[in-house]
Amino acid sequence: MRILLIALPVFAMLASPAHATGGFVCRTASEPAIAIALGFGHTAGSALFATRLQVDGRDVPVEVPQWWLDDSELRLVLTDPQANERLAVVKAVRRGDAYDGSVLYQGRHHWIRCRES
Repeated sequence: MRILLIALPVFAMLASPAHATGGFVCRTASEPAIAIALGFGHTAGSALFATRLQVDGRDVPVEVPQWWLDDSELRLVLTDPQANERLAVVKAVRRGDAYDGSVLYQGRHHWIRCRES
């Protein structure tokens, strides 16, 4: 009985979810040079905890009110900090080890590739 009382907390700790994190870096290949960096948790319902948008080397403050990531698709909506204006919309599908697609920025579509960082 003592062994069971000692082993139960150990098994409970082993069964707890891992709080691992991951991220993506997305970049365009043409002008304007757009770079988007994302950081997120790998637990169910985790939010993005780090988001950065750079356009031609200039940081643009953003929020990400909507995003989607699975094995086949990545989608992001980047807005201004007050969520009044859409700044960029990314739609990409998985191609091997990267996600290829487009980013809509200032009314124009640009090709973008996202890789795990």
